[in-house]
Amino acid sequence: MSKILIIGANGSVGKSCVANLKDDNELVLLSRSAFDGDVEGSFEKNVLDINDFSEAENFIKNIDYQISGIVFAIGSINLKPFSSTSLDDFKKIMDENFYNIVHFLNHSISKMSESSSVVFFSSIAAVRGFKNHTAIASAKSALIGLSNSLAADFAPKIRFNTISPSLSVSKMSNFMVSNEKVAEGIGKLHPMSRLGTGDDIGNLASFLISEKSSWITGQNFQVDGGRSTLITR
Repeated sequence: MSKILIIGANGSVGKSCVANLKDDNELVLLSRSAFDGDVEGSFEKNVLDINDFSEAENFIKNIDYQISGIVFAIGSINLKPFSSTSLDDFKKIMDENFYNIVHFLNHSISKMSESSSVVFFSSIAAVRGFKNHTAIASAKSALIGLSNSLAADFAPKIRFNTISPSLSVSKMSNFMVSNEKVAEGIGKLHPMSRLGTGDDIGNLASFLISEKSSWITGQNFQVDGGRSTLITR
């Protein structure tokens, strides 16, 4: 039996994917922190930080099933002016948003089944320039290039797609959106006049990881309330 890995299953997008996929799929949930009580279901749950390469390799080595999909619902937010962003900052952000994913895939891709799917998460900042985003935009842009190249390398066996969200309400963005007025102000920068939610992004990820999207590969979907393409004021 094949299973879908949801990496970052304890976050808002990961939880949405679990809720959408749990009835029709065998799931394996991974999180670098202990699971919240609201992540329910009789699934295999693993506390695993894929930034720890040896830990990730050990987990993959012990997989005794085929992988039908991987959702990489992980990443970080780092906003600094370029002038104060060191090379070490760039390396750390690449480690957290790109090299960890490359490493995990490099070791697990041989265990993926026919007609499987992988979903990455980039950012609107990879396709539209924002101040103070140089490091994170660089890492997230690398993910789009990785996805496109892998989609070509592994077609038609494995599909690879990327979702590039704008800012959404999540644990990762809490330092920015916990202030209600700040969150409202950022929300109004979007034509849809609000921030995104885990479901806004997770619903698309769940579709892309499923057989319902079997003719979609090598694409980057901008789920951003229209911010990357529309000017309404």
